[in-house]
Amino acid sequence: MVRQDLWSEEENDVYQAILRVFELGKNRAMELFNEAHSSQYTRFSDLPPHGLQRGDLALRLKGSIFTELVDLQYQLRDVEIRVYGDTALATYILEYSGVVINSYTFEGRKLNVSARCTTLLKREGGRWIIEHEHFSRLENPTF
Repeated sequence: MVRQDLWSEEENDVYQAILRVFELGKNRAMELFNEAHSSQYTRFSDLPPHGLQRGDLALRLKGSIFTELVDLQYQLRDVEIRVYGDTALATYILEYSGVVINSYTFEGRKLNVSARCTTLLKREGGRWIIEHEHFSRLENPTF
Protein backbone atom coordinates (compact mmCIF):
# COMPACT_ATOMS: atom_id res chain seq x y z
CA MET A 1 0.00 0.00 0.00
CA VAL A 2 1.26 3.46 -0.87
CA ARG A 3 0.31 6.23 1.59
CA GLN A 4 0.72 9.29 -0.63
CA ASP A 5 -1.57 11.32 1.63
CA LEU A 6 1.25 11.45 4.20
CA TRP A 7 3.88 12.72 1.76
CA SER A 8 5.11 16.22 1.16
CA GLU A 9 4.71 17.71 -2.31
CA GLU A 10 8.39 16.95 -3.03
CA GLU A 11 8.04 13.32 -1.96
CA ASN A 12 4.98 12.96 -4.18
CA ASP A 13 6.90 14.51 -7.10
CA VAL A 14 9.64 11.89 -6.62
CA TYR A 15 7.07 9.08 -6.57
CA GLN A 16 5.44 10.42 -9.73
CA ALA A 17 8.85 10.60 -11.45
CA ILE A 18 9.44 6.91 -10.68
CA LEU A 19 5.98 5.93 -11.91
CA ARG A 20 6.49 8.02 -15.04
CA VAL A 21 9.59 5.99 -15.93
CA PHE A 22 7.62 2.75 -15.66
CA GLU A 23 4.81 4.17 -17.80
CA LEU A 24 7.23 5.51 -20.42
CA GLY A 25 8.88 2.09 -20.63
CA LYS A 26 5.56 0.25 -20.71
CA ASN A 27 4.38 2.51 -23.55
CA ARG A 28 7.75 2.13 -25.31
CA ALA A 29 8.41 5.88 -25.32
CA MET A 30 12.12 5.13 -25.16
CA GLU A 31 13.45 8.60 -25.97
CA LEU A 32 11.54 10.12 -23.05
CA PHE A 33 12.40 7.06 -20.96
CA ASN A 34 16.12 7.70 -21.57
CA GLU A 35 15.72 11.41 -20.76
CA ALA A 36 14.23 10.47 -17.36
CA HIS A 37 17.65 9.07 -16.38
CA SER A 38 20.90 10.87 -15.63
CA SER A 39 23.66 10.85 -18.23
CA GLN A 40 25.70 9.17 -15.46
CA TYR A 41 22.99 6.55 -14.76
CA THR A 42 24.10 3.31 -13.06
CA ARG A 43 22.25 0.28 -11.77
CA PHE A 44 22.47 -3.14 -10.22
CA SER A 45 19.80 -5.35 -11.78
CA ASP A 46 17.80 -8.29 -10.48
CA LEU A 47 18.31 -9.84 -13.94
CA PRO A 48 21.61 -10.84 -15.59
CA PRO A 49 24.15 -9.41 -16.00
CA HIS A 50 24.40 -8.75 -12.27
CA GLY A 51 27.44 -6.46 -12.11
CA LEU A 52 27.28 -2.68 -11.97
CA GLN A 53 25.83 -1.41 -15.24
CA ARG A 54 26.70 2.10 -16.45
CA GLY A 55 25.45 4.70 -18.92
CA ASP A 56 24.03 3.61 -22.27
CA LEU A 57 24.44 -0.09 -21.51
CA ALA A 58 22.49 0.26 -18.27
CA LEU A 59 19.69 2.11 -20.07
CA ARG A 60 19.56 -0.41 -22.93
CA LEU A 61 19.37 -3.33 -20.51
CA LYS A 62 16.70 -1.64 -18.40
CA GLY A 63 14.75 -0.65 -21.50
CA SER A 64 14.90 -4.20 -22.85
CA ILE A 65 12.71 -5.34 -19.96
CA PHE A 66 9.94 -3.15 -21.31
CA THR A 67 10.43 -4.06 -24.95
CA GLU A 68 10.71 -7.82 -24.37
CA LEU A 69 7.75 -8.27 -22.02
CA VAL A 70 4.23 -8.44 -23.41
CA ASP A 71 1.31 -7.41 -21.19
CA LEU A 72 3.58 -5.85 -18.57
CA GLN A 73 1.88 -5.20 -15.25
CA TYR A 74 3.63 -3.65 -12.26
CA GLN A 75 2.98 -2.45 -8.74
CA LEU A 76 5.09 -0.57 -6.19
CA ARG A 77 4.49 -1.42 -2.53
CA ASP A 78 5.89 -0.30 0.80
CA VAL A 79 7.23 2.90 -0.75
CA GLU A 80 9.42 5.12 1.43
CA ILE A 81 10.78 8.40 0.09
CA ARG A 82 13.24 10.84 1.62
CA VAL A 83 14.22 14.15 0.04
CA TYR A 84 17.55 15.79 0.87
CA GLY A 85 17.65 19.07 -1.04
CA ASP A 86 18.17 18.19 -4.71
CA THR A 87 18.66 14.48 -3.95
CA ALA A 88 15.99 11.90 -3.14
CA LEU A 89 16.08 8.29 -2.04
CA ALA A 90 13.16 5.93 -2.63
CA THR A 91 12.88 2.35 -1.40
CA TYR A 92 10.06 0.01 -2.38
CA ILE A 93 9.02 -3.48 -3.36
CA LEU A 94 8.48 -3.81 -7.10
CA GLU A 95 6.22 -6.56 -8.35
CA TYR A 96 6.01 -7.01 -12.10
CA SER A 97 4.73 -9.62 -14.49
CA GLY A 98 4.37 -10.21 -18.18
CA VAL A 99 4.91 -12.74 -20.90
CA VAL A 100 8.39 -13.24 -22.31
CA ILE A 101 8.21 -14.14 -26.00
CA ASN A 102 10.99 -16.21 -27.56
CA SER A 103 11.55 -14.45 -30.89
CA TYR A 104 12.73 -17.66 -32.57
CA THR A 105 9.88 -19.98 -31.58
CA PHE A 106 7.21 -17.37 -30.79
CA GLU A 107 6.49 -19.25 -27.59
CA GLY A 108 5.78 -17.33 -24.43
CA ARG A 109 6.34 -17.95 -20.77
CA LYS A 110 4.86 -16.07 -17.85
CA LEU A 111 7.27 -14.05 -15.72
CA ASN A 112 6.38 -12.95 -12.17
CA VAL A 113 9.01 -11.04 -10.22
CA SER A 114 9.20 -9.38 -6.82
CA ALA A 115 12.26 -7.27 -6.05
CA ARG A 116 13.49 -4.93 -3.34
CA CYS A 117 14.41 -1.62 -4.97
CA THR A 118 16.37 1.46 -4.06
CA THR A 119 16.25 4.43 -6.42
CA LEU A 120 18.46 7.50 -6.09
CA LEU A 121 17.19 10.57 -7.92
CA LYS A 122 18.50 14.08 -8.41
CA ARG A 123 16.66 17.26 -9.27
CA GLU A 124 17.98 18.61 -12.54
CA GLY A 125 16.39 21.47 -14.46
CA GLY A 126 13.41 21.47 -12.09
CA ARG A 127 12.57 17.78 -12.56
CA TRP A 128 13.55 14.54 -10.85
CA ILE A 129 15.70 12.12 -12.85
CA ILE A 130 17.08 8.72 -11.88
CA GLU A 131 20.78 8.64 -11.04
CA HIS A 132 21.12 5.07 -9.70
CA GLU A 133 18.96 2.02 -9.02
CA HIS A 134 19.52 -1.23 -7.19
CA PHE A 135 17.16 -4.18 -7.65
CA SER A 136 17.43 -7.37 -5.55
CA ARG A 137 15.11 -10.22 -6.46
CA LEU A 138 12.97 -11.76 -3.72
CA GLU A 139 13.07 -15.47 -4.54
CA ASN A 140 10.28 -16.57 -2.20
CA PRO A 141 8.27 -13.51 -1.22
CA THR A 142 5.92 -14.12 1.69
CA PHE A 143 3.50 -11.23 1.50
